[in-house]
Amino acid sequence: MKAFERYYPIIDDIKAFEEAVGRPQPLFVRTNTLRITPRQLVDVLERDGYDLTPLAWHPEAFRVRRRGEEGSERLGRHWAYLAGWFHIQEASSMIPALLLNPRPGERILDLCAAPGNKTALMAQALENRGTVVANDVFWDRLRPLRSAIDRLGLLNVSVTSHDGTSYPGRAGQFDRVLVDVPCSCEGTTRRFPRLLKRAPTRRMPRRFKKQQLLLQTAVRRCRKGGRILYSTCTYAPEENEAVVNTVLCEMPAAVRVLPTALPGLKTAPGLTAWAGESFENDLRNSIRIWPHLNDSGGFYIALLEKVGNDSHKAVETPRIEQPDFRPAAGSTQQIVTDADSMFKLLSERFGIERAAFNGLQLLKKSGRDIYAAAGDHRPPQLANCISGLPLFHMHFRFPKPTTAGAATFGRMAGRNVVDVSESQLQNYLARRSFAIEKNQVHACDGSSGYVLVRFKNAVMGVGYYDTSEGAVASLFPKSRARE
Repeated sequence: MKAFERYYPIIDDIKAFEEAVGRPQPLFVRTNTLRITPRQLVDVLERDGYDLTPLAWHPEAFRVRRRGEEGSERLGRHWAYLAGWFHIQEASSMIPALLLNPRPGERILDLCAAPGNKTALMAQALENRGTVVANDVFWDRLRPLRSAIDRLGLLNVSVTSHDGTSYPGRAGQFDRVLVDVPCSCEGTTRRFPRLLKRAPTRRMPRRFKKQQLLLQTAVRRCRKGGRILYSTCTYAPEENEAVVNTVLCEMPAAVRVLPTALPGLKTAPGLTAWAGESFENDLRNSIRIWPHLNDSGGFYIALLEKVGNDSHKAVETPRIEQPDFRPAAGSTQQIVTDADSMFKLLSERFGIERAAFNGLQLLKKSGRDIYAAAGDHRPPQLANCISGLPLFHMHFRFPKPTTAGAATFGRMAGRNVVDVSESQLQNYLARRSFAIEKNQVHACDGSSGYVLVRFKNAVMGVGYYDTSEGAVASLFPKSRARE
């Protein structure tokens, strides 16, 4: 294949590579273990016409194939997806977050987060505790991440928008930093064949400089002893080994390349030379993921350890030890001082035990929305930082529970829950009112008001039950409603 001829000298099996690149990429999903188990996900999707094969290196993720007409519905419109039971993500893009291996209680920075799939996986790995800060230079590009936070029920993510090449030191130190840099995206051509028409080397010098600055910033924002993972979805050594090699040479006392492996994942070692240029021997520890090795997209990954200070910056940035929601100048969120009264609204209406909210912080945004965040979440003190999961919309006559809050905490509800049929669910997802029988409203208190809409043990969101009409008005978000 002409577009990739320059890489033939470093590919182990050119024929297998060309065959893989010429095939459409398989569909992959991963389980949201905050809500269900992988076994439960398999049962749900296989009943609805899909065959699932677990990945050898990630048993919570699956390759998915439609089974005839039964699986004809687009997976992104499946009720279990809308309920946040699983996430659709290309297999190779899961690998950086897995190799960075975030642990509960840690403080993580995703420096170039959009569209946010890796952020969501790391937040899930932290078991909804600790801190993941998702940053991107363009705020609009973070909208898919905000949607994923709501749908998956993530309580430990803060979203910021700053230039990653100069991410503010006042954000504090991080235990682990993921820097998945903008690149030529050659490894995604199985999904986006139009990229084959691009000239891969045309903008390479400009990308190289930005990639270098992003990695250097990642090193500076990481604490000593922490981990930095550099990744791209391209094959070009100029954007991969050459970038890491430059940073190793310019910051020789700061970082080293760690051996990188994931049991069951097939990889090729990083290069130590390209186009007449030699690289540090440690770059053998980095890995290349060619499409034919795992029937996935292409990726490059280097895992670094922060072993010392940057010689150009002797003083490290401060480490934030305790949860701190004090608003920064220009912040869009402030702490809610009467959190108990807000939790009481959910407890009284839906019978959710108060203990379900223990350890949570509540934040308010411009008096219109209230967010819930993990108790040990330590956000950066930066302007325009949004932390947590939206819990209430406040610009109504009465506080309105959000779809995200209902799906996250509604599993513990004991009353005012409507178990809907499949036809009623279709109306709800299309934002249409639907009639119900009185016995459908579980433990109804006999008054009109907000109810939780549940289908097959999944809380889909919120509706408004009008007792005089015997009907539920759908409050499913417009942005997620069926067309």
